Amino acid sequence: MRRLYRDRWNKKIAGVFGGLGVYFRVDPTILRILGVILIPLTGFFLVPIIYLIAALIMPMGPKNYIRPNCKYLYRSRRNSRIGGVCGGIAEFFNIDATLVRILTVIVMVVTAVFPVIIVYFVCMAIMPHKM
Repeated sequence: MRRLYRDRWNKKIAGVFGGLGVYFRVDPTILRILGVILIPLTGFFLVPIIYLIAALIMPMGPKNYIRPNCKYLYRSRRNSRIGGVCGGIAEFFNIDATLVRILTVIVMVVTAVFPVIIVYFVCMAIMPHKM
C-alpha cells in the first residue's frame, strides 16, 4: 500500500509537492508549477493555506531517497533563449521549442504580459537543469 507523505529530498519549501509527486508518480516540478498558477486564480490565499495545512498534517517520508518512475520536466541547456523554460517544455512534450515560444507570446498578448512573465520567471526558479 502506498502512503502519502512529505518528501525529505525533493522539496523546495516543506516537501508537500515532492510527496505528492512520489504518491501519484508525477514529476513534482509539474505539480509545483500548477500550484503557482493556481495561486492567483484562487485569490492568493487558498493554495498557500491548503499547502500549509498539508505540511502540518502529512508525515515526513522515509530517510531513503525514492524517485518516482515518471518523465521529468527540466530546463533545457541546449535549447535555451532566456532561461530554458520553453525549451524544456518542448523537450518534455517532444515538440519544437519555437512552437512553445510562439504559444507563450500569444498567451502574453491575449491575457497580459506581466502575469506570463512572472510565471516564466517562477518556472525558471522551480524547474531544475538536467544534470
